[in-house]
Amino acid sequence: MRILLVSTRMGIGGAETHILTLARQLKLRGHHVCILSAGGAYLPALISAQIEHVTLPLDRKDVSSVIKSSKAIWKIATEGRFDVVHAHGRIPAFICGMLSRRDGFPPFAVTAHGFYDPKPPRRALTLWGRRTIAVSEDVKSFLIEKYKLAPESIDVIINGVDTNVPEHQPSSRLRIVTASRLDDDTALCPTLLCELMPRIRKDFPELDPTLTIVGGGSKLSATREAARLANAQSPGAVTVAGSVLDMPSILARADIFIGSSRAALEAMAASVPVILCSDMGCDGVVDETNLRRAEETNFTCRGGAPTDLEALRLAIERLLCLTPRERSLYGAFGRAYVTRRASASLFAEKTLAFWQDLIEYERGGVMLCGYFGACNAGDDATLEAVLSSLPHLPKGIVPIVPAHKSDALPSGVRAIGRYNIPKIKKELAKTRLFILCGGTLLQNSTSNRSLAYYYYLSDLAAKQGARVMIYAGGIGPIIGDEAAYEAVYAVENADTVTLRDPDSLELLKKLECDVSGIAVTADAALNTPPLGLPPSILDRLPAGREFFAVSVRPLGGLRRGKNSRSSKEISEMISSAVRVIADRRNAIPLFIPFAPEDVKECRAVCSKTERRIVMPLMHPGHIVSLIAKCSFTLGMRLHSGVFSSVAGVPAIMIAYDPKVAAFARHAYHPAPLDPDAEDFSMRAIVSAAGSLYSNMNAARQTLAARTSELVKNTKADAILAERLYRGEL
Repeated sequence: MRILLVSTRMGIGGAETHILTLARQLKLRGHHVCILSAGGAYLPALISAQIEHVTLPLDRKDVSSVIKSSKAIWKIATEGRFDVVHAHGRIPAFICGMLSRRDGFPPFAVTAHGFYDPKPPRRALTLWGRRTIAVSEDVKSFLIEKYKLAPESIDVIINGVDTNVPEHQPSSRLRIVTASRLDDDTALCPTLLCELMPRIRKDFPELDPTLTIVGGGSKLSATREAARLANAQSPGAVTVAGSVLDMPSILARADIFIGSSRAALEAMAASVPVILCSDMGCDGVVDETNLRRAEETNFTCRGGAPTDLEALRLAIERLLCLTPRERSLYGAFGRAYVTRRASASLFAEKTLAFWQDLIEYERGGVMLCGYFGACNAGDDATLEAVLSSLPHLPKGIVPIVPAHKSDALPSGVRAIGRYNIPKIKKELAKTRLFILCGGTLLQNSTSNRSLAYYYYLSDLAAKQGARVMIYAGGIGPIIGDEAAYEAVYAVENADTVTLRDPDSLELLKKLECDVSGIAVTADAALNTPPLGLPPSILDRLPAGREFFAVSVRPLGGLRRGKNSRSSKEISEMISSAVRVIADRRNAIPLFIPFAPEDVKECRAVCSKTERRIVMPLMHPGHIVSLIAKCSFTLGMRLHSGVFSSVAGVPAIMIAYDPKVAAFARHAYHPAPLDPDAEDFSMRAIVSAAGSLYSNMNAARQTLAARTSELVKNTKADAILAERLYRGEL
């Protein structure tokens, strides 16, 4: 991977050390890293590690410097063909954020190392990438609250430090080290320690404690003056080392470290007991009681107890009263934490994974196209099953669904109007994978408009550059030459095609479609997990009774043969059969609607049945659980058979449509009944139920074995979709 890191400068500081550590780890892993900054004290370290650096005036806000930096970053990022650009600091983030709005700029992200002032005009000059890294949970919360960033766009990756440190160098004196920037907002702890050291030396003369202060800044002179006053009271108490590049060597000679943030983590990595203290608070000795809170604030003590002499004295004396062995246990505790949670290696791996997701995200989204958002249990189950089969999509990818109603979709799915073609076109321009799913979409038995719609969208998706997959689709009925052309074209134009039943494959062969590479799998909704039934449903079911499920649907809008029975005739036959079965078995039929239009039909069919229960519209998982309580299913809806398979309950399917019969045969349910056949009657339905009851155990065993096979087949669809998205097919 080619990675461009853009920083304000590379002087001594927490963010700069963060970048240096990351760059070294990336270099060790074979990645190409280039750093752009205004330069600084770490340049020799970059050169030593053979990390490319380009000096730009990224620490300056004047217009000419910003323009110069902007031109250089664009040229380097685009001509250098970098895979990702990552900014650290407000000025780099602003410049890269503006450049990222232009076509051709690599995927762009930002790390928030702390709290960026959200007040105008700085707020308007603070830009974020599509994805952001926060170094702690409280920084993430700040970005969400103050900058209104979407929570899913922010990853928390805590700082990582090198665990390969020099061995501890023992001494007869107890050595205390503190390190931080020495500026107005960071010099409180060193100043208080200078004031405190004479008393510490007086109270623990046998330890002969000393203090070394590391850091530079605007308060360096004032700190040296505070050290001079301490040494006047207790000679040799305090040494001010100023800025140093080799902090590991300093820590190798430390017995106690006092400080915060990255410096504290580095001390923990060196097995030095740490007292967390900064201008923002004093959390005391790092142990199991405060470690979690420390991590949530990036070890900065934000929100901790106020920092004062008394708090510092108590924390120091807590460690000084211990034996060297007892103190070493605190050091070992800190190192174990860093090794487990905050090592440079782990930090680099998490950041690489973040970038990989970002790159994948920038390549495009996913559009799922089917008859969604209409509160149809079968279509809802298919959508949820396809979504759950794609768990490895890059973080931040929000599947898009052309749908009737957005509030009828699962959470995490974005809907656009089914007939809002301009908006669909706009989304397809950013779509990498177009999945045609949701059952039998390539058919024109209901109307020619349905086939034309899905044919048009799949063709448009391909022309816009998206990869196209027909996901466990059903084909037919196809009526007429024009419809045949559209169906065949849609199939042959797709990159990957899987079908949910063999009948669909046979129909394509008859249409002289090229079926090479097409696999027969199974209906995606076979992966619908059962859900516990709520009390409102359970209360309707009398205890100790036998139930059987009934699924009916209106047929008025369906195109049927000229000799077909009317919808009313079929309903009356089913109604009579249900009454007979209920009487013979002393069982209660549970009428289960699968779509809003089924409710009226259920009530009409069951109106002459004394003992019956009409259920409300339910979630697919609840329907599965309800069918599991039944002895068998009498179903017209295709997914009444699918959910029966999941529940392990045989289904007698009334095949008003070839797809229903196709599924029944494919799933090894009892032979389906054709309502247009001459021998279809109330008696035929009752006879089929009687035959099933007499062979129920064998039917259940056969169904269970077959369902297990079909569920395994559905896994192939998910694998193909994943590979297609990643460009492996």
